[in-house]
Amino acid sequence: MDRAPTDRSNPMYTDVLGRPFATQSVIYPLPADAQEHSRLDLQHHMLKVLVDGLYVPPDLVKKALDPTQRHQKCGVLDVGTGSGIWAVEMAKEFPSADVVGMDLVNPANAIETPPNCRFEIGDANLDWGRYADAFDVVHMRCVASGIKDFKAVLRNVAQTLRSQGAILLVAPAQICSETKKTLEYHDEATPGWSAMAALNAASGRATM
Repeated sequence: MDRAPTDRSNPMYTDVLGRPFATQSVIYPLPADAQEHSRLDLQHHMLKVLVDGLYVPPDLVKKALDPTQRHQKCGVLDVGTGSGIWAVEMAKEFPSADVVGMDLVNPANAIETPPNCRFEIGDANLDWGRYADAFDVVHMRCVASGIKDFKAVLRNVAQTLRSQGAILLVAPAQICSETKKTLEYHDEATPGWSAMAALNAASGRATM
């Protein structure tokens, strides 16, 4: 089915300089509108090129989602699903699995959702008790800016993941070019300078 864009007049949003932000969290710093979710779609396609697919390592993920080995209906949880594109593509690749995308708001753009995929409102920083022992693969990609306590979130993941399941944590530490080569830091106004590479270098110095 097709999901309609989210109504920004919903009380789950607050307006900041003309753009809607989720009201459920004061931690997550980015807006929750069609423009932002289009950016997340672009990020998704870039990461697919970088890792040659939706997930790594493919053998472990496929084994975790093989119903003939699991002897039950398999489940996938996409934490911080954003635009929902990863969840939708996983649902298409694994039509026998139930795929759930969880985030502070629903996807902002209209999106064709397979029957085995759904989106739920939830804050990764809160208790996931309703998901206990419910999923064979848990995916978390680029969610660091919205996480308050990583130990608590990983505890939730452990309680959610079934035995022999797989957790996929994606957090790019380097900025790469279209040829998959790391962009090195260069001084501004010199050949090869990149604002993203400069930001990445500054972030690295700040966390060392």
